[in-house]
Amino acid sequence: MKSKRRLGALFLLSILTACSGEKDNSQPPVPLTDIEDDLFLELNWKLDTRASSNSASYRLRPLLVGDRLYSIDTSGLVSAIDVATGRRLWKFDTELPTITGLGGNDEILIATSRDGVVAAYRQIEEGLELLWSTRINSEIRAVPVVDNDQVLVRSVDGKLRSLSVSDGAEQWLVSHRVPVLSLTGNSEPLVAGEHVFSGFDDGKLVAYDRKTGQTRWESTISLPSGRTEVERLVDLDGRFVLHNGVIYIAAFQGRLAAVQAVSGDLLWSRQFTSFQSIAIDDHAIYLSAESSDIWSIDLRTGSAFWRQDVLYARKVTAPSIIGDNLVVADLDGYLHWFDKQDGKLVGRIRTSEARNYIQPIIWQDSVLTLDKSGFLSSVSLRQ
Repeated sequence: MKSKRRLGALFLLSILTACSGEKDNSQPPVPLTDIEDDLFLELNWKLDTRASSNSASYRLRPLLVGDRLYSIDTSGLVSAIDVATGRRLWKFDTELPTITGLGGNDEILIATSRDGVVAAYRQIEEGLELLWSTRINSEIRAVPVVDNDQVLVRSVDGKLRSLSVSDGAEQWLVSHRVPVLSLTGNSEPLVAGEHVFSGFDDGKLVAYDRKTGQTRWESTISLPSGRTEVERLVDLDGRFVLHNGVIYIAAFQGRLAAVQAVSGDLLWSRQFTSFQSIAIDDHAIYLSAESSDIWSIDLRTGSAFWRQDVLYARKVTAPSIIGDNLVVADLDGYLHWFDKQDGKLVGRIRTSEARNYIQPIIWQDSVLTLDKSGFLSSVSLRQ
């Protein structure tokens, strides 16, 4: 057991080193290629949020609510930002050592800490007001999800909790086995209708009754294989999506699958490895593979429309859809635009010299991204 723990620590360190942009032993990134007739992109504004990434943090993705962004740094400082102008509206110190972004909506914000505190805040004129706080005694790496009267919190010990929005009281609790070794992140739960869906580190997707937490079905997306614990990693860490009653989900070192949301029946699956989130439209799902190749996959069959390898090993983020294009960010602070139809690279702009590490956020016709140093940038296509 001690040797396995050591292996886990070394592997997690290597993942964190990769996320920080420091040198490692992976494949060198390909050089950037020239773009013919590229889009004319411009930087609208840039703001230091202090939400920098380090070995203690995990995807401090800002929360977009209407025309405001809410960011939080590792010391617990929350900033409210006007998306149109990049102006900071106010700051509020929660004093929570957080390692993941905020959850919430236009009525309530939820902050979490690495030592298991979940705190709810109401926005007042120039900041936040604490409504309630509770402790769950486990590290939280997934963004909490707020839906109607529930706050859904996934913790690293394999537990998923439903807390009351009004006072933080526990409504139900479920537990799932955690492998000896797993990646640093957890996927956030997905709420749809009467169900709550959660992906786990052993490659299983589980549907729970939203009111009671009772298991409705369990589907194996990917089975562990190999002799070592590293080879057997099949974490479901990326944000999965629901579209027309079908869940699309990817596993690290495993499979990409389409699953019926009502029954858990597998519609199709294919070999794939990714720990990134999925983007979707009415025809295809778009995602970044572990290698940083970008794929367009047919929703109906799982076959590939196209694969783009021009950013191989550049540690790109998950793609986001903006109009007829996809946009991803990379390790050198660049944003890259691709045509959704054929995967052609059509635009590029550099917003930072540090790694842009979150899936780009789309607001109207602008793309927002956060770099490792905590600088938030807004970019748009000049008409």
